[in-house]
Order: sequence, then structure tokens, then C-alpha cells
Amino acid sequence: MSELFISAATSTAGLFTSIASSYATKAQGALQQAGYAAQATEDLRLAGLRADKAYEYAEINARRVALQNDFQQINYKVAALKQMENLRQTNATARARAAANGVRYQEGSALTGRTQNVANTFRDVGLIDLSALAARVTGFEDVVNILKAGADTAFYEREAALSNAKTALTAGTYARRGAGLMAGVQLAEGITKFAQTFPAGGFSSPGEMELGGGG
Repeated sequence: MSELFISAATSTAGLFTSIASSYATKAQGALQQAGYAAQATEDLRLAGLRADKAYEYAEINARRVALQNDFQQINYKVAALKQMENLRQTNATARARAAANGVRYQEGSALTGRTQNVANTFRDVGLIDLSALAARVTGFEDVVNILKAGADTAFYEREAALSNAKTALTAGTYARRGAGLMAGVQLAEGITKFAQTFPAGGFSSPGEMELGGGG
């Protein structure tokens, strides 16, 4: 009787162990899935911060470029005004020189010189204006490109984070499913061993146990 009892107890303990292992495996799968979900959430949060900072830096850089262009435009205006001031001074000097020599300012070489000075000055001013316009257009394009690059970087940061999050969540799902399958296998093996090792007759009644012990 004692051997029969020990065999039954061992089989039952093995079954309980299999059940406990099965639940532990399932719990491990659930923990893995939770870990992947937490990782995905954190990746999304960090990606959002990186995307916001990327566009913020792009805006700062764009404002810096725009400000530089404004200063450049001011320098061009100053250069144009200086040219006009030089023309005024040159004409005043020529007028004074002509008067000192007894030459009428509106005649002969004096008129020719004044006309040439005006032509040269307005040509230079025109080139300055053209350079200012080209710089303004180029500066505007730079600002647009900087903002576009910042927006693209922010977009790709978020898209990459979403892709990584989907991958992590999928891995978590597979981890839990795999743990569930493994738990099922462990439980099935435990039941099979229990069925194979548990005494075939079992214990029908206390009386039979006593008879079995007496025999």
C-alpha cells in the first residue's frame, strides 16, 4: 500500500508542478509583452521630443539666416546711398572747379564730366540693387530650405518611431503567444505523465485501502 500511495503522491505533485510551470510561463510571456509595450511607448515619447527639437532648431536657424539677410540688405542700401553721396560731392567739386576757371558748369567738358559721373553712379547703384535683390531671393530660399529640412527631419523621426513601436508591439504579441503555446505544452506533458504514472486502480474507498494494506 505504501508504494501505491507514494506513487500517487509523486504523480499528483508532478501534475501540480506542471500546472505551476504553465502559469509561470504564461506570466513570463505577459511580462515580456508589457516590456515591449513600455519600450514602444518610450520610443514614441523620445521621438516626439527629437522631432519637436529638430523643427525648433530649424526655426532658430531660419530666423538667423533671415536676420543676416536683413543686415545684408541694409549694407546694400548704405552702399547705394554712399554712391549717391559721392556723386553729389563729385558734382559739387566739379561745379566749384568750373566756376574758378571761368567755365560754365552746363557747357563743354564740365557738362560731359557731370553726365558721365551720373551715368557711372547710376550704373553702380543699379548693380548694387541687383545684388541686393539676388541676396534677398537667395536668403528667402535658404530660409525655406532650412524650414523644410527641419520639417522633414521631424517627420522621419516620428515615422521611424512609429515603425519601431509597431515592431516592438508585434514582438510582444509573438512573445505572449509563444509563452501561451509553451505553457500549453508544459501542461499537456504534465497531464500525460500524471496519467502514465498514477496508479491505474487508484483508491476506490478507505476500505479497499485497508484491505490492500492487510494483504
